[in-house]
Amino acid sequence: MISITVNTQTPPVKFNLTFQQLIEKYGELTIPLDIELLNPEDIQTTVGGVSRMIMQLSGHLGLSPSWVSLGPGYPSQAVYKNIRISFIDLDPTDLARFTRFKEGIYSESHSLRQYRFNPKDYLGYTIYNWNSARALMEEFDRTDVFFVNDFQQLLVGGIIGPSAPAVLWYHIPLVPEKMSDEVRGFVRRSMDGFDIVMLSTKRDLEGLIRLGSRVKAKQTYPFIDPDYYKKSNRTTASRVLERLNLKNDEKKVLLVGRMDPIKSQDMAISAIKGIDAKLVLVGDGSFTSTSLGHDKASTWIKALKELARQEGVEDRVVFAGYMPDDELMSLYEECDVVVLPSKVEGFGLSVCEGWRYQKPVVVSRGAGIAELILDGLNGFAFESGDVMQLHECISKALVAKKEVGEMGYATMNQWCSLKSNSESIREVMEDAYYSYKPRGAADTHVK
Repeated sequence: MISITVNTQTPPVKFNLTFQQLIEKYGELTIPLDIELLNPEDIQTTVGGVSRMIMQLSGHLGLSPSWVSLGPGYPSQAVYKNIRISFIDLDPTDLARFTRFKEGIYSESHSLRQYRFNPKDYLGYTIYNWNSARALMEEFDRTDVFFVNDFQQLLVGGIIGPSAPAVLWYHIPLVPEKMSDEVRGFVRRSMDGFDIVMLSTKRDLEGLIRLGSRVKAKQTYPFIDPDYYKKSNRTTASRVLERLNLKNDEKKVLLVGRMDPIKSQDMAISAIKGIDAKLVLVGDGSFTSTSLGHDKASTWIKALKELARQEGVEDRVVFAGYMPDDELMSLYEECDVVVLPSKVEGFGLSVCEGWRYQKPVVVSRGAGIAELILDGLNGFAFESGDVMQLHECISKALVAKKEVGEMGYATMNQWCSLKSNSESIREVMEDAYYSYKPRGAADTHVK
């Protein structure tokens, strides 16, 4: 079994209190902090799609990996479900610089705006990547492969260098033609520092080829664990519907995603006009909004509420905010359609979650998961940014036959489930390890 150490920006668990506030509440705390000893209200375990996915992968493969993540104000180390977590803290100046730089890359990759390189912001990004690589290397004796996730840690592979094999899973869109020369060159050089790069869609694998990178590459769809999504009890469902002022007999269109212009909730609000259904928006700010001082979420929510007022659909748009998993699962069960309107999206795991509950889905062709949509068979696809097409697709989905949801369920199981994808990821890790290991060297970690 390959021993891995994981690196993500977003941690597998988010604290609602700083470490100092935890000490004030609980008294003396030992390091590493046992997170499961804390009260549930002090943590959030539904943090981000990438972290959840890697957690589920680790459990399925029987791994108890080490993990390195950003954690401003967090304890230096913690333990959660047999996973050892090291948190990277940054001073406020470096944190702000890192956030501006990586948000620039993110915005440009999603066609929001071009980013002009700022040397001081890049310094903050470099400091975070250096500290992440250093924390990873402290796990060297227990690690066969370093598994780095996403664009926030692009420099880590080059910093680790030839000392150990490193795999990058790049989760955001990779379309070189939409990048400036500066960003395109930076991404290409950074990716060449890894032993293998995984891309989430065929679109992005083709983008890597056009980028001119020489790194070994593998395409693997992101996934969910279908067994994790349980049937909710009626008590939970009734409580959620009552709190959100939703009735059993009214149609419900569900959009799950953080409050961010990237997710195009504004399009869904405009598209619901003239449709006899409620639009339920689930999500709050991302880790960046809530923990890194870059509060896009509250500004976006205000804009969305004003748009709903202007469109005359205030009474049909429900802002549900953050929801724990049991309540979210009940909404998936109760809804009639799941929609992903993002103009550009790396993949779109909420569609997989909708398929898990055999719901018809409506997906923008700008989302990576649109590669798996057979229009009218397992879902409905519309041209990115076209509100009228989105309106028409939602209308079709609301009267779709149950076979559409059943076909979606089969698609999820075949292409983006934990069982269908875990073996290919294991093979990537083994490829990185055995390609790196000097010929004739003994296996020190692999069992």
